[in-house]
Amino acid sequence: MKYYLGYHKENLLESFWDAQLYTLLHYGIPMVLMAGAAPVILKVIFKENLSQIIRYFDSVLFFSLSFTFLIARKINNKTYCIAFSIAFVLTIAAILFQRYKGQIYTGRTDIKKKIVETAPILLCYLITVVIFAPNELYLNNASDFPMSYWYFFGKLFLSGIVIVLFLMTGMLLYLNQSQMKWYLALLFSVLTAGYIQGLFLNGSMEVLDGTGNNVYNSFKVCTNTGIWIFLIGAVLVFCRKNYSAAHKFMNVISVWIILIQIVSLGVMIVTSKDTSPKSELILTTEGMNEVGEKNNIIVFVLDKFDGSYIDEITEESPDFLLPLKDFVFYKNAVSAFCPTYNSIPFLLTGTEFEQDSRVDYVKYAYEKDNLLKQISACGYDIGVYTHKRYVDESMREIIPNYEDGIKRTCDMGALFAMMTQCSRYKMAPFAAKRYYMYDTSDIARLVENDRIVNIENDLPFYHRLIDKGLQVSADNSEGTFRFIHMHGAHPPYTMTEDFQYIEYDYRRDNDWGSSISQWKGSLKIVYEYLRQLKELGKYEDSLIIITTDHGVTSSLSDSEGKMMEVSYPILFVKEPFNNSEQMYTDTAPVCHSDMIATIRKSLGIDTLDKTLSEIDSDENRVRYMHIATPDLLEKYEISGDVSQLNSWRLIHRAQQDLESTH
Repeated sequence: MKYYLGYHKENLLESFWDAQLYTLLHYGIPMVLMAGAAPVILKVIFKENLSQIIRYFDSVLFFSLSFTFLIARKINNKTYCIAFSIAFVLTIAAILFQRYKGQIYTGRTDIKKKIVETAPILLCYLITVVIFAPNELYLNNASDFPMSYWYFFGKLFLSGIVIVLFLMTGMLLYLNQSQMKWYLALLFSVLTAGYIQGLFLNGSMEVLDGTGNNVYNSFKVCTNTGIWIFLIGAVLVFCRKNYSAAHKFMNVISVWIILIQIVSLGVMIVTSKDTSPKSELILTTEGMNEVGEKNNIIVFVLDKFDGSYIDEITEESPDFLLPLKDFVFYKNAVSAFCPTYNSIPFLLTGTEFEQDSRVDYVKYAYEKDNLLKQISACGYDIGVYTHKRYVDESMREIIPNYEDGIKRTCDMGALFAMMTQCSRYKMAPFAAKRYYMYDTSDIARLVENDRIVNIENDLPFYHRLIDKGLQVSADNSEGTFRFIHMHGAHPPYTMTEDFQYIEYDYRRDNDWGSSISQWKGSLKIVYEYLRQLKELGKYEDSLIIITTDHGVTSSLSDSEGKMMEVSYPILFVKEPFNNSEQMYTDTAPVCHSDMIATIRKSLGIDTLDKTLSEIDSDENRVRYMHIATPDLLEKYEISGDVSQLNSWRLIHRAQQDLESTH
């Protein structure tokens, strides 16, 4: 009923949990009446066969529903109805052909036999899907997991045990001997095919950064699907011809896979540097909704917001930028770095990059006399709201919201669902991989603590603005500096422009959300901040900057150095006491270094560098951008209009060997 009424996203438990008491009564009364009437009606119609028919329906429902649970991303009303429909149709067919009669184990001896029969394959599921694949993912990408390893391992192991016990109990209660054989054969064949897929057939997998670009050619998909059909078909045929021999074979292979993975995981744990407890030092949301009594410098960094996106937004909504009428739009700006790992530290420090250095730039940037240290020396209250990985711990003394002792916990059910999703993606055939896609932000969102800065989802920041509002700090500092890093235009597109969160499944079914809707939504959050700033009377005298860490992150040049694409940031700046009837667009050739100089000048710091407003539109100026990853460094020279391909030139490309693996 819930499914046909349109509640596809919820499952039965979520639906009843969210319902009000009178709604539960409205549902409960007819359900109780139906539960009492149905057996009576069935008794009259089917008489002595009633018990066997109901038991057969229960067994088929368990069979279909448990496999739906093991394969589907989430059991919601839609998937439940599919499993229910399968059970109903098969039961009707069994009644018509008198195939519903079968013996269910009930004796203690039979229960022990059934446990021994099911244990190896269910343990293979536990180790392969719940334990090994997620732990391998963690140990190879520890920086992307917010919680400590043993906390992660313990919760995952416990949830896996609960699920295995649930499956075993259902098999004991509902499946007859024939159903048991086919259940185990199907489960084993799918697990084995998935194990082979993850071990031998996947090849090089793309980075899951939310862009959703994993596309496989038809030949590769067809060949891979054929292998799966052959493997599963061979097991099922073997079981049909000689189940006793097939069952021994399945047990031996299951135990072998279990032992191989236990030994491999043990070696990874012993040799890994990432199993020690993670530091509870974290950047919190403390002071995020506060501004100073005077001298406010507010920097919004909307992640991956390319300058070309503004053209798309204004083409769809010509008046969208009206709230920025007091700002100057620097349309010809260049970022210092791409992607985020180096760009955020540069925006916070202004430290120039040494091209030939083999030192991690993040550590190097904060060691020097940098922007944050200069802001602190001027007596400003500092609030930096980004991920801890972009801010070296040496800055702890000058950033008040850099705190220790913050617990990073997560819900056990959410952790199990997300990690088995990761396992399914790894083990799935190419034809089904897109169905199981996830990205690193899904893992980051597992943490349940509102005090931790969340750059993967802008909705908590928006709701905090609406619920608590901006406030004037009681701090008597010389000024206030706020650096607010937002998810902005970065995929996956989980937010709409009217601030609705796109659910996990539906985000992927709809091409990972709508990009332009999220772009507009992130800017609307900034607009709300500006509106409240005006209400507090702290807008006029504030320096406000709206920018991004970098533009698009696709390959800008081919292997021969020929330019294929350009990447440039948005940059809107409102100087103190600047009032205008409409936004001014400036085509001056500027860069993020000029933005740093503008902030320094507002602090009263002498600098030889020009500020943004001091650069003429017709100035002939060369700017540079670095694309820096752990294994590759590229340096581009930009002369002229940053949006034009012929203004760009690759001048340096070299392999790197840095300790950083982000």
